[in-house]
Amino acid sequence: MASRTSAALEIRKLRKKLRQIENLERKDGDLLDEELLKISKKRSIRDNLLRLLATTEDVEESFEASTQSNVTNNSDDSKEPPDPDMCTNVTLVTPEDVEDDSYVDVEGLEVEISEEISTPDRTEDNIPVEKEVSTDDACLEQNQTKLTPERETEIERNNPYHVSQRTPLRGDNVSDSQNQQKEKTKSKQSKKSHSQLDTENTPSVFDLSNWRNSVFYVTELEGHNDLITSSDIQGTMLVTASRDTTVKVWDMKEMREVRSLGGHTGGVNAVVLIPTSSSNNICKKAGFPSTKGQLILSGSSDCSFKLWCSATGEVRRSTYTFSPVTCVGYHNSASVIITGSDGGKLETWDVQSSKSLQSLRAFADSVSGIQIHETHVFVSSLDGIIKVYEVNSQQLQCVFESEGTRSTDGSALCCRGIRGMTISNGLVYYGDDGPNVKALNWKSGLVHKLGNHNEEFGITDSLACCEGLLLASAFCLDKGLGYINVRSAEGEKYLCSLDDGETDRIMSICSSKLSDSWVIISAGVQLKVWNQTSNARYIRPDARRVKPSYYLGLTKSPRHSDVESDLESSESESELKSDDLIDDEPGAPSPSWKSWCVVV
Repeated sequence: MASRTSAALEIRKLRKKLRQIENLERKDGDLLDEELLKISKKRSIRDNLLRLLATTEDVEESFEASTQSNVTNNSDDSKEPPDPDMCTNVTLVTPEDVEDDSYVDVEGLEVEISEEISTPDRTEDNIPVEKEVSTDDACLEQNQTKLTPERETEIERNNPYHVSQRTPLRGDNVSDSQNQQKEKTKSKQSKKSHSQLDTENTPSVFDLSNWRNSVFYVTELEGHNDLITSSDIQGTMLVTASRDTTVKVWDMKEMREVRSLGGHTGGVNAVVLIPTSSSNNICKKAGFPSTKGQLILSGSSDCSFKLWCSATGEVRRSTYTFSPVTCVGYHNSASVIITGSDGGKLETWDVQSSKSLQSLRAFADSVSGIQIHETHVFVSSLDGIIKVYEVNSQQLQCVFESEGTRSTDGSALCCRGIRGMTISNGLVYYGDDGPNVKALNWKSGLVHKLGNHNEEFGITDSLACCEGLLLASAFCLDKGLGYINVRSAEGEKYLCSLDDGETDRIMSICSSKLSDSWVIISAGVQLKVWNQTSNARYIRPDARRVKPSYYLGLTKSPRHSDVESDLESSESESELKSDDLIDDEPGAPSPSWKSWCVVV
């Protein structure tokens, strides 16, 4: 037990070091020598972590096998049916098993489970599970007999990925012939049941089979020389912003860069592609020449935001803000540009005169997101707070602040820095350094959680909604790989995950639905286009064919690890520095940041 505790502490320490390195890599500007030295240790630390995790898993499996063996022997000696409460669970797919064979057909799985239950005299060889686990068959049989109609109804109601009617269980007392007779006669009871089911689970484009059985063609676009921080897409036009100081315009039909917009002198942190109607409104009010393209709004660490013409690449306006700009947005009905700074300041700017109309110190830390939805402005910050504003007479008026929100299930909520945010169906979905995506009903102040990581520890940097889809990036800190989880915005049903096993951390995602194609963009260290289409013109010769993954862990209740994670992240930086990465090498010289500083 002591060795397992020691291993757990070492794993936690290594993960904290990796998280510190990830934050350093996102840092804009030049890094100090000691920071560069920390980053150089990332690969060795990750290798040590994976080795330790593998060793820990082997020990746990050995312990579980020994425990199961003891239970089986005791059961044989007593010749009594085992207690169902002592049975171990049968796991179909575990996070450790998820590789190329991670795809699971849940619809077929439901049929197999139903056949299992309706055939109690099956042999062990006929158990249709994805992965066999040493488990007493008598335990499984007793657990199955406990599935009463009431229990089945509860499972059906809580099943987040179910979209089709299940085969009745034994406890329903309905035979196959009776089911066929009901289908033929179309009894009122059957009609009512099917009507309710169809209303709740209309397949449309969110039928699970449409996504799990689909194919994505993944193309990596090259052009940026540094981390891509932001992206936006409308139709076939994609814009991206990068720390390399450029904004780039891409054509998704031809999968190529159209033009590169240079003018910022610092890293570009945010970019928004303004719709055509709103672009025309800005041109009219600001006196810009009419343009055939759209306007692009960008914000940079050089303390400025710019308006660009997508058709010509010209800068139509550049405004100095006196603070590094981290987020931008345009409120069409109020005709104001809204910017957020790294110091937590919000400002509104008149599009006609380009003058500052209002400046608010809204947060204690950097503004991490601005989303304008209908008449409201949603703003998030790295201090963990979300605020909702209304715009009256071109002035922001706060109507909601997330301090004091509570979880719908009574689980703990901790205040972590918010990295990504999107709005759908009146809910604010946001991500942080925890394992879940959180959904805030800002009118009631209630929050519920959605599992977003197939691993124990991860980071959610970006979220997006498009045509009824809820997309959330996920980053596995242990392996250093990123992927995208796809859910339906209506009902929040988990559909699939886009994971090619070669994607680094994803800082921004966006999506566009075309007539014959569904395009999903992942931007970060790489810029990738995930294209779900049968039209050959969208498929480049170098595109990789990737089948969506399906992780059963994301269909279960979210892990309520917020308190533990909060305690981990709240530990002082001095604790990290006292056992820092440089100490991994004996005899290493003491870095300058460890020395004392005396102010005279």
